[in-house]
Amino acid sequence: MIRIRYRDLPSGVHARAEYADRSTAIYLRPGLTCAQRKAALRRLRQEARMGCGPSLPCARLVAACAADWACRGTCQLIAIVRLHPVGTLLPVLLLAAMAVLFLHVSASSPTSSAGHGRMARPGEMAAVSSQLAAMMRGRSDGEAHSASMPGMPVLGLRAPQAPSR
Repeated sequence: MIRIRYRDLPSGVHARAEYADRSTAIYLRPGLTCAQRKAALRRLRQEARMGCGPSLPCARLVAACAADWACRGTCQLIAIVRLHPVGTLLPVLLLAAMAVLFLHVSASSPTSSAGHGRMARPGEMAAVSSQLAAMMRGRSDGEAHSASMPGMPVLGLRAPQAPSR
């Protein structure tokens, strides 16, 4: 594993690679420009190829550079927020607006408009089921619910009638 760290190095030295336990540590001078940083890492790779330092495989070095980039970006963002707390105002306002919108949408009840997609109320469902049960039993008085199970339609069993001539 390769780790990139920052340390004050002697004058003229931008980077140094050292063995550290089972991993390799690359020490860079803080405040390097992008070009200086690339040149220093290229020099360390060339030295490693010639055997003058620890091995620096390309894939591991790229992973270390990516991890260092993410860590430096996070630290820089934290420093900016700490110095300028107004920078947190926009995300807080966005979260508050989303919370208010969620509460507004979840608290409002669906409106029942007449038409194709309207929702039936429980009372309407009971009236329709009683009428349906009464029609299926052949009764016209509208009594369709059983005393033992209220709200459930009862299908009456009748003996088949002979057709009239």
